[in-house]
Amino acid sequence: MFWYFAFAAVIVWLQLLYSALRKRIDSAMEQLRQNIVAEVRALSQKAEPAAKEDPGDDLDSRARKQLYKDFPRYGIHDDYTVSELLRSYEREDSRGRIRLLRRVYAQGVHLPYEVALKAVTDSDPLVREWMAKEAPYLDYREARYEGAGEQFTSTYVHPEGDLAERLRQDPDLFIRAALRENPKVSDWGFWGDRWVEEFRNCVPLERLAMMRNKKLDFDLVNRILDVDDTELNLEKEERFQLARACLVNEHVVQNSRRSRTWDFVDGWASYQARKNAKTVWELAAKWPEDSGIQFFAFKNVQTDDEVKAHIYSKCHSAHIRSAILDSCFPEDKETLTLGRADADPTARYIAYGRSRSMERGEIEDALRREKDGTEKWLVGSLLENPWLGSIARELHKAMEDTQVQPISGGLNENTGQATQVLFSRQHLENAVDLPTEDRVTELFQEWQQGGKEGLRKAYQKEEEK
Repeated sequence: MFWYFAFAAVIVWLQLLYSALRKRIDSAMEQLRQNIVAEVRALSQKAEPAAKEDPGDDLDSRARKQLYKDFPRYGIHDDYTVSELLRSYEREDSRGRIRLLRRVYAQGVHLPYEVALKAVTDSDPLVREWMAKEAPYLDYREARYEGAGEQFTSTYVHPEGDLAERLRQDPDLFIRAALRENPKVSDWGFWGDRWVEEFRNCVPLERLAMMRNKKLDFDLVNRILDVDDTELNLEKEERFQLARACLVNEHVVQNSRRSRTWDFVDGWASYQARKNAKTVWELAAKWPEDSGIQFFAFKNVQTDDEVKAHIYSKCHSAHIRSAILDSCFPEDKETLTLGRADADPTARYIAYGRSRSMERGEIEDALRREKDGTEKWLVGSLLENPWLGSIARELHKAMEDTQVQPISGGLNENTGQATQVLFSRQHLENAVDLPTEDRVTELFQEWQQGGKEGLRKAYQKEEEK
């Protein structure tokens, strides 16, 4: 009977506990719901920021949202998508059309032929210029291949689909030239002869545009830089303009920078990159030093330390030697060693600031020359050196506190190191007469016994006398 009442009491207690917990939970959920409703109401009352619009962009919002989608809406060209793009294209001004073309290409797909044809024949040269320079695909011809081996032939069913040829016939010379800069259209791969052939068929402005092509062939670059070349039939001034342009070409510069790394898929690619960079330096070195070609080449194009040191040793212009040192990495030990021994102070300043490997004695000698007044500028370069600056600052501080001062006069051998006595820089600057030989020996003994402080006190007594 007792257990019956005990069991009933436990059940009642559990029911009361569940009821209390349920009320607490319901109260908390209601409070949470009220907070959420209040926050949503507050957000809905805030003014929505106006969407950023580019000037002249009058595409309706629905078409714009479709263009912004990540999936390639225009990957399949059918009557509906082509008509949609044509209508959108017609509604836009020149800048809006360029934005439309850029958005479609950003999906990783080609333009429908009908839209691309309208773009390359647009009445506004701004649109045609953009297509010539940026369009990744302009060949809409349908190729037919027959045979194999020596019997292999290719024909085109729709030759009028070559829109690049339409741009080559454009009445605007600049648009024709811009097509030569497009690396997706004007790319003849590794066939150097094809690049040279296309170069010969270009007018001067088109040749300058070709020098900006991101896939510019190194064989053509080397022929342009070679002052002894006669095959291209270039006048001196035209060769000069082309040489400057190709020396700032992205492909030429980046290839040379990669040649100083191990970022290659195989050894052959690394060898070719180093060979091309070396050839550029060697050909640029043949140009007159005042032409500016050497400066552009040595400043922008990287190559190995051995090549830099070889050309540096034969360079007569201090300005060009400084440009070579400016392009040096800390690991270019041979070139930087030549720079530290250069007669030009600017070259020495650059070399001491770039060097990572120097003996302690060489640093001391350089700082001592600065103390002697022969190279006042050198201390700044050494102190700012990120690799050896700590050592240079330590030595410089020691030399600031004390300085080795040679004493003139016929001192006997018994004085030994007394021919050089450490004096305070302040006392040396204020001193008028140097002490006698006997006094030198006495001062040196004072220094041996009491160090620098003892020497300073002894010298002060000498001044009072």
